[in-house]
Amino acid sequence: MKKHNSIPFYHAWILTFLLLIGSTVLAQRVPPGDRLARMQGLKVEFINRYLKLNTADSGFWQVYYPYVAELKRAKFNSPDDVIEAEEKILAIRKKYQPEFRRILGSEERAQKVYTIDREFSKLVREEMQKRAGKMRQ
Repeated sequence: MKKHNSIPFYHAWILTFLLLIGSTVLAQRVPPGDRLARMQGLKVEFINRYLKLNTADSGFWQVYYPYVAELKRAKFNSPDDVIEAEEKILAIRKKYQPEFRRILGSEERAQKVYTIDREFSKLVREEMQKRAGKMRQ
């Protein structure tokens, strides 16, 4: 059986998952805090699948969450200066790169960490646009 290693395979998987789980979120008028928790759960699942995390990668989350928090602070503290924000983001990525490489065991997997948030956000945005289009019809 052919192994699917491409990102489009994960896109199809996560979109299906978002459709199945997400439709209940919209239908039930879930409080915003619950929606955020559900989205966080979907993101964790997406990351696990995308990076193919296993028990040997157990330290990943102890590094990933502080990394994401630093990125958010950098973006928040430089909202009007795009160049300054990008410089801060690059410095943060360089800071965490050795840790991700150590935990994930390869440069290739460590590099994927930097595309995860963008890919997940893109999928969520596309799904929201599809749903908004359906609601308008």
